[in-house]
Amino acid sequence: MVSSVLLVLALTGTAILFLESNRSSSAATTRYNQQALVDRDLARVRRLNDRYTCFSGSCTSLGTSELGKNDFFPTPTATALNGNSFAGNAFETLCNSTNLITQLVSEIGTTPASLTAAGITYSIDTSNQGQQTVNEFGVNYIRNLHRYTITYSDSSSGELLRRVTLVPTTVSWCP
Repeated sequence: MVSSVLLVLALTGTAILFLESNRSSSAATTRYNQQALVDRDLARVRRLNDRYTCFSGSCTSLGTSELGKNDFFPTPTATALNGNSFAGNAFETLCNSTNLITQLVSEIGTTPASLTAAGITYSIDTSNQGQQTVNEFGVNYIRNLHRYTITYSDSSSGELLRRVTLVPTTVSWCP
């Protein structure tokens, strides 16, 4: 009788351990799959970010094109009074505003279906652009930072999966 009770206790403990191990393994697999999907989507966003260009005066992301160093901003023209073109003036106006990344954020778009199906949401926050005072040759200039933050979260638990702040490459050419 005693050995039967001990056997039942041992089997119950083993069953509980087995079930907990399976639950833990399932949770780890889910988390791994979520992180893989976030990695894939973040690669898409970074590709758009790195190929965001304003060389025509209006900004767009050339998602699959490889861009050279002169493809991010408008080419100055010799015929313009200041060596700049209409497109160059439009680019400079965007640089001096908080609208430079508006088109990029639009192109990044809403949460892809693959993330939604896995219970992942993301949000894009452009409110952290801010300004920075830069001293150039003894003169202080106020520059916009043109950055945005993407936050990936687990929609069921609200847990933060990843938060990344990005700045488009084209910002490097802002005057």
